[in-house]
Amino acid sequence: MTINTTVRKYFRLSLPALVLSGLAASGVVADELDELALDAPFMLQEELPVVLTAARLKQPRAEVPASVTVISAAEIQAWGVRTIPELMRFVPGMFIGHGDDENNPSVVYHASNPSIMRRLQVLIDGRSVFKASIASVVWDDVPLALEDIARIEVTRGPNAASYGANSYLGIINIVSKHPADTLGTRVRYRSGNQGYDDSFVSYSAAEEQRSYRITAQLNADDGYDGDEAQDKDERRDSRRHGFVTAYVSNQLDDGSHLDLQFSYKQGHTDIRREEAYDTSYPDQETRQGYAWSRWQQEFSRTHSAHLQAYWQIDSRRQDASACVPAVALDPDLFRLYQLNPELALGLFYSGFNAALLSSASSSEQALVNAVLQRAQDASPYDITCGETERGLQEQRFDIEWQDTVQWSDRFRTVSGISMRRDQVDSRTLFDGVAHNDTYRLFANAEWRVSDWLIMNAGGMYEIEDQNDDAFSPRLSANFLLAPQHSIRAVYSSAVRSPDLLEQSPRYSVQIDGLSDNYLNLSSGRIFVNQFEDNRNLDHEKIISYELGYYGKVESLEWDLKMYRDDLTQLISDSIALITTEVNSNNRMRVDGAELQMKWQASERNWLRLVGAYINADVKEQRVELKATPRDSVVASWHHSGDQWSLTGSHFWYDSYGDAASKRYRRYEINARKRWQLKGFSPWAGVFWHHVVDDNSLVYNGQYYATTDLYFFQLGMNF
Repeated sequence: MTINTTVRKYFRLSLPALVLSGLAASGVVADELDELALDAPFMLQEELPVVLTAARLKQPRAEVPASVTVISAAEIQAWGVRTIPELMRFVPGMFIGHGDDENNPSVVYHASNPSIMRRLQVLIDGRSVFKASIASVVWDDVPLALEDIARIEVTRGPNAASYGANSYLGIINIVSKHPADTLGTRVRYRSGNQGYDDSFVSYSAAEEQRSYRITAQLNADDGYDGDEAQDKDERRDSRRHGFVTAYVSNQLDDGSHLDLQFSYKQGHTDIRREEAYDTSYPDQETRQGYAWSRWQQEFSRTHSAHLQAYWQIDSRRQDASACVPAVALDPDLFRLYQLNPELALGLFYSGFNAALLSSASSSEQALVNAVLQRAQDASPYDITCGETERGLQEQRFDIEWQDTVQWSDRFRTVSGISMRRDQVDSRTLFDGVAHNDTYRLFANAEWRVSDWLIMNAGGMYEIEDQNDDAFSPRLSANFLLAPQHSIRAVYSSAVRSPDLLEQSPRYSVQIDGLSDNYLNLSSGRIFVNQFEDNRNLDHEKIISYELGYYGKVESLEWDLKMYRDDLTQLISDSIALITTEVNSNNRMRVDGAELQMKWQASERNWLRLVGAYINADVKEQRVELKATPRDSVVASWHHSGDQWSLTGSHFWYDSYGDAASKRYRRYEINARKRWQLKGFSPWAGVFWHHVVDDNSLVYNGQYYATTDLYFFQLGMNF
């Protein structure tokens, strides 16, 4: 029997096996049902694992209407990774891709284009870092140190009912530590091969009813080495990013408090030359900042609310030199491309072609004649050179009111309203300013029908300037076998709104300061362009069905999910300058199973196991499967000794990247030693990562010259 067959059979048989074990083994569930009767449904007990994200309500894990993975601060420290995307490898069904053009990691859940992270919502303390102009999350631009993260809750499945469009395949909700939980000073320095050069310093203090934290971090690395690298770096994809953040928490009175956050970030990312006209590297220089506030008020034990508002700005500068044949800048060729791209390209590459002109309209023929007349007795293919500036500035203004009410011992709701403006200023992408206003109304209700049945229902209605109105519902039933054992059935539907560049582009590249040319232009736009007249894209849609089982018996906790997702109206075409047509007509079906399990073997040892089987079929554009393995298993073991710890992890992906024979395996080990010296707590650590298989991560060139990556760390808390 092959490993693949074994894995598939394991997942098919896991649900009934776990249910039977939960019901029968030593009578544990029956005893829990007697001892922990649900006579006070909303008085959460300390030992019950609690989740906050799925329904915007604090719920025990057994009562959550979704599959959720929680990553704690202790696990983040144990694994020892450098970035947030690397943490997502420990989530079942979640994989890491890497864009081949923008030099940005992307997180993929089940299946999605690995070049751009467009179908997962990412929140940091309720603030969305999902960009509006080009639907994506740029992880290097997220100003949050791993040391400042309290927990990460990953909702694995559509959740637009709670968080709106773009919460399409799931949500990564990152909750930062309260300043009062990090009092004192923390410093850390990290260095290793691949150019790893990271530093971190943070100071927190408290005074009466106020606490605050200031954190600064700088991260740098050299990226991949390239597929032809021989003990050296042949791939230009290094980056260096740093930020300063401030977090202030004010307890206003017994029932209310006000939290404030501010950040400034600056960075540099190397970008390889991808466009034929570039003669220098179009590197990105970035500056970001945000201001965030949340006022929370507890009116009574059964009624609370919050008002959240934030503003964020992202400025990205990208300059490069460029050279093109002068005819490529002819304004009439630019207009002809908007009317008939095939004719314009044919004219550019082969000159006058009677076959092309035979089907041209009179207005198209007039433009062709104008281009040819100017080129007559000239040298249209002589090269002219200049400078391009392809930057942009994005801003987001968001305000949200949320109200939570416990109406009775068996019924409670959370509802709210929000308004957001996304605004982008880019000469290249939009020929000026573009914006999208979004208005949202949401509600979720939890009804405890009986001691063994909990129903959750919710939905969000959204109105947008750039897209049609959308409603995203969710309905679930949790059947409680005991307070910490349940079977859940979930139906959910979600949408992803086309971003501004997909729906309303005016995308062209302008070259300024041109050298001599027969058109006598000092600046001009390359004729290949994208424009909004031919766009009328629909929302991407998903309908998801889920059956799951959550259980916890003493030191063993597990969650099993079986699902089917139907994705329609997918926008799978590349949003590149040379793309002549973008449609929302692709579809995909994904079904499979996921398992996550954690066993606290002893006070000093834990074992964490996650696995996934994914069966995905896409109508076209197989790039949607490029970062998807059919079978995957990730296992982690952690031991904590006296002032030291050791963690080992193994990653195994099979039938990876839409290739039955491709496998990706790696090992990671993280060791850490601590000391106590009269109020000071110095520590040292080493991290080692070994790649087993000689395969690129996603695209050709995403290789390291060595199979062993490592770094050393030194730090101190005082």
